[in-house]
Amino acid sequence: MADHNGQIDLGPPREAVAGVGFPAPPPPIYACTLTPELVAKAREELQEKPEWRLRDVQALRDMILKEHPNLRTRLDDAFLLRFLRARKFDYDRALQLLLNYHGSRKAWPEVFQDLKPSTVKHVLDLGFLTVLPRPDPHGRYILCLRPGNASSYIVLTRPNQT
Repeated sequence: MADHNGQIDLGPPREAVAGVGFPAPPPPIYACTLTPELVAKAREELQEKPEWRLRDVQALRDMILKEHPNLRTRLDDAFLLRFLRARKFDYDRALQLLLNYHGSRKAWPEVFQDLKPSTVKHVLDLGFLTVLPRPDPHGRYILCLRPGNASSYIVLTRPNQT
């Protein structure tokens, strides 16, 4: 998964594919669609400042390109913003989360490829994973795990694990 430097190799460097005739399109610019209430909440809870948002996204993008030039990842604002928000705009922790994300996707491709409701319907039908019918007072839906409803013979593992 990681080389001796701790970097995750997910393919050829950008320079190797840049001359193939498929120049990468510029990443789309993020347009904030948060309500004023959510902007205030993000400022308070995540230290997200609208006036610094694009600067922070660019800083994370620059870190990725400098420290992990071979990492094949999306670099658009909206995608990188997810990682910044999840780590309260701490660049180093957001970068580590992004690396973990790609590491997991590489380590368990069978879990992540073709991931759509129809392919996991049999798991959802077991009833051990459910969404409560009504949101909480803040409008958030709650996902519940009910392990007692899972059949003990169903285990999600790697194919070569015994």
